Amino acid sequence: MKFAETTFAAIRLGTSAVAWVALVGILTLAVGPLTREAGAAEWQTPESIRAVARELVLQTLGADSKAIVEAVAVDERLKLPACSTPLDATLERELRGGQGVVAVRCPGPETWRLFVPVRAVEQVPVVVARRSVQAGAVLTADDVAVDERRSSALPYEYFSAAEQAVGLTVRRTLPAGTVIVPAAVEHATVIERGAVVTLVSGAGTVLVKSEGVALEPAKLNERIRVRSRSGRIVSGLVGPSGEVRVGS
Repeated sequence: MKFAETTFAAIRLGTSAVAWVALVGILTLAVGPLTREAGAAEWQTPESIRAVARELVLQTLGADSKAIVEAVAVDERLKLPACSTPLDATLERELRGGQGVVAVRCPGPETWRLFVPVRAVEQVPVVVARRSVQAGAVLTADDVAVDERRSSALPYEYFSAAEQAVGLTVRRTLPAGTVIVPAAVEHATVIERGAVVTLVSGAGTVLVKSEGVALEPAKLNERIRVRSRSGRIVSGLVGPSGEVRVGS
């Protein structure tokens, strides 16, 4: 009787309704082997499935991890036969960027398997702007602070210690509370064009030093061209104290 009523309703509603009824039929067939008639047996609770997935991820991360593991996309309306044996879980897709997939399986007697997306969220230390900093300013210890943020909300690269950011030049204005990322800052100019610099060459304990004139401005770890006293033009990398290491 229900089939007849559904068919009659589909005829009245037109082609789109027929297509919808057909789609529901396909989904029912796909899920059918994993479900039972109501009252035939108890269903496996969605929370028990999530718990097994979370436990596996926590074991994978190790005892020292402070991550909060979330198992997502397990529908509360899901009806899978209650498993008479302990559920089995395997890492179907390894954690990358805190996200992965766990396959939860009932070994038997009525086997089923469900893929559960998981997310590991940690509170990690990050460097943020303590106050609004204008573009072109050089960051000082008073400009930055270390705060804890959820790892899932952080960009791919960030600073985790204040000393990593202090001394860098801000490329764009940073509002207070902004996570400071390498792309938002740059090293300040260490050598100006025309400055007299120290050229350092050699290796180990045998170093040769001489003087030259910078032909261009340069920042820390940038390559710069220098005219030596003999008139020869050489290039090298700028070191933290402003020396230019030639031959590196």
